[in-house]
This record gives sequence, C-alpha cells and structure tokens, in this order.
Amino acid sequence: MASSKLSFLWRDLFWWLIKIFVGPPLRWFFHGQSTGKKHFPPAGKPAFLLANHTHFLDPFMIADFIPRPIRYVVSDEYFRYSITRTLLNWLKGIPKTKDVPDSVTMRRLLEAIKRGEIIGIFPEGRRNWDGETIPLEETIPRLVQKLKIPVICVRQRGSYLSWPRWTNIPRRNRIIFDFRYLFENPEDIPSDPVQIKQMIEAELLYSELEDEKVTKHNFDHPRVAECLELRLWICPHCREFFVLHSARRMLGCKHCGAQWEFRGNGTFKLKKTGDPLAKGARDFKKYIDWAHWNDKETVRIFDRLKKKGVKELVGAPARMWSASTETLRDRHYRYKGRGVAVLTSDFRLKFRRFRTRRSKVILDVSLRETTGANVVWNHKFEFYMPGMAYRFTFFGQSAYFWHFMTKYAKEH
Repeated sequence: MASSKLSFLWRDLFWWLIKIFVGPPLRWFFHGQSTGKKHFPPAGKPAFLLANHTHFLDPFMIADFIPRPIRYVVSDEYFRYSITRTLLNWLKGIPKTKDVPDSVTMRRLLEAIKRGEIIGIFPEGRRNWDGETIPLEETIPRLVQKLKIPVICVRQRGSYLSWPRWTNIPRRNRIIFDFRYLFENPEDIPSDPVQIKQMIEAELLYSELEDEKVTKHNFDHPRVAECLELRLWICPHCREFFVLHSARRMLGCKHCGAQWEFRGNGTFKLKKTGDPLAKGARDFKKYIDWAHWNDKETVRIFDRLKKKGVKELVGAPARMWSASTETLRDRHYRYKGRGVAVLTSDFRLKFRRFRTRRSKVILDVSLRETTGANVVWNHKFEFYMPGMAYRFTFFGQSAYFWHFMTKYAKEH
C-alpha cells in the first residue's frame, strides 16, 4: 500500500515536471490556446476526459491546460519500446490493444476510477488520417452510463493540419482546444447509452478541413507534401495504383507525369496535366475531396476487376514478421522474409517470399477473419489470427491501404 502511494507521488511529480518543461514549448510551437469551461472536479473525484485524436502529442498538449494529472488509455504499441514504455509507466498509462476487447484494460480503468483519477480516452481508438473524427466505439457510452461520473469533452481544432497522420513533419500555426463539460452532474447522465453516444458525438465529431476558421490559415513547411502518397494511392489522372510520389511541396505521378502543388491548408494547385488522361480523370483542389474519391475509386476499380475474372487485384513489396501469442500483448516477432503482399478478389492476403528460382506462398489469410487490424508508424500493418500475430512493413507505400481494405472486407 505504501509503495503504491509512493509510486503515485512520483507520478504526480513527473507529471508537473512535464507540464513545466514540455507544455510551454509545445504551446509556443503550435500556438496552443483553449476556450470553454475548464473547471474540473477536485482531487479525489473521478471524471472522463474525451477528445478527438490526431497525433501522438495530443495527450501532452491537452494536459497543459488541465490542473490535475490524467491517466490516459494508450495503445499498447507504445509499450513495446523501452523509452516510451518507461515514460508511460511513470505516468501510469493504461495499455489498450486496438480494436480488440481487453479485460486487463477494463480492470485497470475501473481501479483508476476508484482512486478518483481523471481518465483520458480518445474514443476513436486510433489517430484519424483525414482530420475527420472516426465513428466512436460503443464501449465509452456504456461505461459513462454505468459508472455515472462527470464527462469533459475536448474538441481539437487545427491539430490535424499541424501534424497530419501521414507525415513525420509538424507545421506551425494555431491549435484551439474547445473544452466543454458534457455531464457535470452525474444525475444528468441519460440512462440510454445510445443517447449518451449521440451527445458525445455532437461534441467530438469534427471535420477539420471543412472548418473555414482553421483552413484560412496556412500550416506551411518547406516539405509540406512529404509522404502524401501514404494516404493517396491512386492518381486521379491516369487512375493507376501506387504511382504517386512526393517531394518537398509537390505531389507527382510516376506513370502519367501529372504534378500538383500541395498547400498547408489542405488544398492543391495543378502544375502539370497527366498524359495520357484515363477515362473519368479528375482534378482535385481539396485534399479531403481527393481522399474520399481515392477510397471510393479503389472499391469501384476492384469491383470491375473482379467482374472481369481478375483474381489478384494488387501487390506491394513488403517484409513480414510473425509471432505466436497466447495473449494479444505477448508479441515477440520473428522475421520471415521479404516478398510481395497480394490482395486477391475474395479479400485474402497472400504473401509470397522472394527466392532465387521461384516465389513461395508462406501466408494466405482472409482479411474478414482477422482481428485487431491496425496501422503502426504508417508503414506497418498488424493483425491477429487465432494464436498468431502478423506484421507487414511496406516501403514507400501505405499500410493504411491494407487497413482500409480489411475494414471494407468486414463490412461487405
């Protein structure tokens, strides 16, 4: 008991050190400011803090405006590396496996609530790729309904354009944190989880690239377009897959030669028209329009190929790791080789390992049967099968494509 109290005292000290030495530089760099009510329950009283999620600095930036330590529920991928694991253990972070029910997480979360902690949760479950809030998970509304503790919502505006998911480069401008006490009095919490979810979504659902007050600012950088091809994998002029490449402010197509200048407010300017132009070629001025078209066009092209009898839709060079596991956190990956990951017309992922004389299929799984599919560090795609965990690393191409196709396969 004494050791537990001491560990939390160290946590509180470490928390304030971070607020003093990390918070102000982040606030200065991103021009952070807050609006709305920031009155929090007194020490010893629990609460949920819910926010939309854009990049890994979100927890530190939000915490800079809050007077009490927060225990965040954090993706367990950050607990695999010694530096981040040590930091999160000091801060009493609660690990959570993405897209998979986790009894250990629930037990730790309930223990934290009994201690009177503020629990920081990103209800989307992952960072979003397009500045649009991902539909919220069902677990949070049920917890709010059952536990009857206050709920504070934080809508981040400008944080996506400050550091889009697909790039490693942050940009300076302005981030606004809109605080709102959704349920200050536990007696005001509805008894219907569906109504609670609707109320939370009303506060957190947000499309940053449609926010005119944010996009009027230019979140600029000399390499503002770098890694855009990780999210946009179809050229709208020639409609070929995986032919886009970025360099500094430009996004170009290696197949038809089209070029666009990308601007930090999420808009494009066409610099060179592609040749040849495919039937149905498009020209986009907004990133969000291109991203939506990219996803719909992927499905349309694959449907046409399936009707023509094409069995292998697309392939991408990759490296593969696998790990036998009894629990989802027990992952010790072993390298299996380099080869090609192929998506088939029946939504199977086949991996052919390169050999000197012939290629050999060493994995053939249905994307519909996978669990916990997620993107790690943009180039890495992970998922689980019974008793096994798999990781694929794609070079110059996005792992998000495979996450998108897995989600589509499960919904259809």
